[in-house]
Amino acid sequence: MGDNSTAFSLPQPHLQRTKLCDMKDSELDPLYVDKREQLKKLVASITHPKIVQGKTLNGEEFVTFLEQILEALNKGEIPSTGSLVEIFNKVILERCLKVYNERMGSLGLPVPENKLQLVHDESKIEVRKLFDEQHFGRHHAAQSILKLEEEIQKVYRNFLLANEYQSSKLCEARYTQCEDKMDQLQVLRLPSMAKFNAGFLQCNQSFEKECVGPSKEAYERRMTKMLAKSRALFIKDYNNRLFNWLVTFALVMVVVGRFIIKFFLLEIGHG
Repeated sequence: MGDNSTAFSLPQPHLQRTKLCDMKDSELDPLYVDKREQLKKLVASITHPKIVQGKTLNGEEFVTFLEQILEALNKGEIPSTGSLVEIFNKVILERCLKVYNERMGSLGLPVPENKLQLVHDESKIEVRKLFDEQHFGRHHAAQSILKLEEEIQKVYRNFLLANEYQSSKLCEARYTQCEDKMDQLQVLRLPSMAKFNAGFLQCNQSFEKECVGPSKEAYERRMTKMLAKSRALFIKDYNNRLFNWLVTFALVMVVVGRFIIKFFLLEIGHG
């Protein structure tokens, strides 16, 4: 060995090995005791004392210090490699959710359900790709992916509910407009079938164009019933008014006819 070698062997302390713990130094082999002391000095010369907060720790204090570190690690108060990876992945996950929210929010609700589903699927693929490109650690990434899927589904359910609400709100407004329009056409001073048909067609077309989303089907059924009822009432009222006008016209013609006949007879009598 070279001159800088610190390796050396210790002789056997005593032949009765099972009683070593109970023996004093005076009972041990003097050569062993001498070598042991040399080893202590050697270790002390090549090691440096542990200094924490400017204070040198002895053996007992150092053990206490290690116990405190272990306790802090177990409680998660000191970041471990795993916890740091989780923190990084959490930031990436939040970034991906933000991208998903922005993509979905750009739709402008309400929209047809199939369009909402399509944008959801496309956005989900996009953010998953983004996460795969940026995540840390295979094991922790798998957990984060599950979390990402769960959070995306939560956000998507919120968009579904918002889409239903906005669709119902819009379709209700268009339905009410058409209902008011039909009521106005019912009370025209001079009922016109052509005017009613034009208003009926315009109302139906505007509803079909502007009412979108999951509530459209239900409101279409309501619209069909309301328009059919309005048309039936208008035709009934139109026929009643027409009949009344015809009766009135007939009575007027009878009165006028009688007047003309009387006038004609009087003229003949005077002649």
